[in-house]
Amino acid sequence: MASSRPTVYDVAQRAGVSIATVSFAFRRPERVREDTRRVVLEAAREIGYVPSGSARSLARGRTGVLGLHLFDMLLDEEPEASPSARGGVRVDLDELDLDAETVSWDAAADERESDPRTFPLYVDEVQRGFVLECKRNGTAVLLSSGGVGVSDLADTAGRVDGLAILPGRSTTAAIEAVAARVPVVQLSKRAGIGHRVTVDNAGGMRMIVRHLHEAHGTRSFGWVGAIGEDDLDERREGFLSAVAEIPGALGEPLDDTDLERTPAYPVLRERAAAGALPEALVCGSDQTALRVMDVLRGEGVRAPEDVLVTGFDGILAGRMSTPTLTTVRQPMELMGRIAAHLLLTDPGDGSEPARTVRLATDLRVGGSCGC
Repeated sequence: MASSRPTVYDVAQRAGVSIATVSFAFRRPERVREDTRRVVLEAAREIGYVPSGSARSLARGRTGVLGLHLFDMLLDEEPEASPSARGGVRVDLDELDLDAETVSWDAAADERESDPRTFPLYVDEVQRGFVLECKRNGTAVLLSSGGVGVSDLADTAGRVDGLAILPGRSTTAAIEAVAARVPVVQLSKRAGIGHRVTVDNAGGMRMIVRHLHEAHGTRSFGWVGAIGEDDLDERREGFLSAVAEIPGALGEPLDDTDLERTPAYPVLRERAAAGALPEALVCGSDQTALRVMDVLRGEGVRAPEDVLVTGFDGILAGRMSTPTLTTVRQPMELMGRIAAHLLLTDPGDGSEPARTVRLATDLRVGGSCGC
């Protein structure tokens, strides 16, 4: 039977020092002579001792970890997938022979699953910024994902010193419960509990509408986008306001979409079939814009030859699409870094007032608007 796990007492005995010296050698090395610390570390290495992170956390009242909670936004299927390709396309791991010398895989299924349009790449960029800022400050990161309930967030909040939340239809009760325990940063929120990091969504929409009008003479605009998301609601409001500033221009909402489900776009399809589309379709996100172009293509409508299409976010998939997507770029990695910074500089004792950081956006012109 394997021996029990080595303890701080075993290291102290082997190194010939006190347990306090062993503890300082790992937690406060500046308080231990260098030669003594080398003896302690060598003794620990020889017997396989690893200091307990939970014990260190209890000692200093902090975990040294920040959390990032990502709400589930993965789509299970492509909007134009054939019936045979819908559902059940993921590899059943129970059917794979993992003991084979080389495990084969379905290239067609992999191509579908790796399509960048099936998940919001801005989440990955925000996560990258968050992790990089934590790494720069010597802080670990705990990633979690799931729903918006108190239990979904509380488990993560109980193991970290601060929690960044992105994105989703978060409930006030859940955020309040978490914020009572640790500092919280909400991303892409105009208002709410805790710190917030967002962008100038309305200003970005104004740039899109003005570009379409001034560069292409557009006077009829259609809006396609999700509702119930704080940042997307702000974009929709900015769109309607910007169109209203153009004398004689018409802006109308078409399909409301849900990014967590594959949208059907009934109004868009009906208008396309009737040849009654507006001159430009302004979409609330790049993910929506890319799917809209797929739907239009299926109806025999081309972008930008027959209708202009724009997005918002500036994700990688939009730069790889055909045509490339005209969009508004939000600095997603910087958003993640700032979220981490706000948590790192909040002592967590309620003395730090909630801060809202609003970042500027930038117009990125591609081929989908005819440029």
